[in-house]
Amino acid sequence: HTLRIGEDKQMKKEDLLAIAKEAAKNIKTEHDLSQLTKMLSKITIEAALNAELDDHLGYDKNEVTGSDNSRNGYTSKTIQTEDGQFEIDTPRDRNGNIWGQSKNSKIKSL
Repeated sequence: HTLRIGEDKQMKKEDLLAIAKEAAKNIKTEHDLSQLTKMLSKITIEAALNAELDDHLGYDKNEVTGSDNSRNGYTSKTIQTEDGQFEIDTPRDRNGNIWGQSKNSKIKSL
């Protein structure tokens, strides 16, 4: 089994299993499992948002380009998932095009 990530990037199930096994070594309680699940969700969501911004801008983070738009830091947002509520850092673009400039254009739940 292979998880497709973008057009040419792949992650094999075995790779994910190895990561999960390593992380599981520190799980002793239900709370530990919940915290790990939240952390993995946060990392995955933030990586997906950054990849979407890369695609929107047409270049990767820290790449030198002559674009008229660029990254402009992050905005902290609280989201609700099946695993509970937690903060994510949503990347911003200078022109405010990707997520909209309205304060109401928030990611609230997944």
